[in-house]
Amino acid sequence: MKKINLFLISIMFLGSYLFYQYLPAQLPMHWNIMGQVDNYMPKNQAVLLMPTMTLFIWILFLVLPNFDPKKDKYKLFQKEWQIIQTTFIGFFFYLHFLIFYISTNSKVQMLPFMFIGLGTFFILLGNYLSKIRQNYFIGVKTPWSLSSEDNWNKTHRYASWCFVIAGIVTLIEATFVWHAPVVIFGSIMLASILPMVYSFLLFKKKPNLIKYVYFAIIAFVILLFSARLISGEDNWICVKGKWIKHGKPSAPMPKIGCKNN
Repeated sequence: MKKINLFLISIMFLGSYLFYQYLPAQLPMHWNIMGQVDNYMPKNQAVLLMPTMTLFIWILFLVLPNFDPKKDKYKLFQKEWQIIQTTFIGFFFYLHFLIFYISTNSKVQMLPFMFIGLGTFFILLGNYLSKIRQNYFIGVKTPWSLSSEDNWNKTHRYASWCFVIAGIVTLIEATFVWHAPVVIFGSIMLASILPMVYSFLLFKKKPNLIKYVYFAIIAFVILLFSARLISGEDNWICVKGKWIKHGKPSAPMPKIGCKNN
C-alpha cells in the first residue's frame, strides 16, 4: 500500500505539471452550499496545494503511530490501517483532478461530483472502522472508548454502520436524486455524533437506551427520504439576480428576470 500511496501522490504532482498550461489563471478552490464558487486561488499556488497537503498528511500517517502510547496496537490492524491511509489519499487524488476538470469546464456543477467522492470515501472508511484497535490518533476517540477496549470495539462496530449508511445516502442524493448539501452534510454530521452518544451510553451501562441509538439510524434514513418525497426544493431560485438550478427542477428556467428582495 505504501507504493500505491507514493504512486498516487507522484501522479498528483506530475498532473499539476502536465496540466498547468491548460488551466486558467485563477482556479476555483471553494464552493458555497449552493454549489457556487466563492473563493479562487492563483494557478501557481492552487496546482501545488492538494498534492503538498496530501504528502504532508501521508507523512503524518507514517510518523504519528510512533508517538502513540498505544503504538503496539497498530500491529493488530496493520492491513486495515494501510487501506485507510490509501482511502484518504485516494479521496484527495480524486478532488485534485476534479478541481482541474471543473476549472476547464465552467458549466459543470461541482457538488454532485464532490458528493459522489465523499459518499464513496465514507463507505470505504466505514467498512474498516470496526477493525481499528485502541489508539489516540484515528477512530472515535471519546473518554469512554479510550478507557475501555470493549467500549472501543463496540463503538467502532456501530460507527462502521453509521458511516456506511451516511455514504450510501450521500451517493443516492448526489447521483440519483439531486445534490442536496443540507441533507448530505446533515447525514454525515449525524453519523459522526451518534457513535459518541453510543459510546457514552455503553459507559453508563444503559442497555434500554442503547437500542434507541440503533433506531435513530433507521429513523433518520426514513426521515430523509420522506422529506425528499414531500419537499418542493427542486426549483429555480434567484441568487444575486440570476436564476440558479436547485436540485433537478422539471420546469425550464424562468424567462423573466429575477430580483432579490
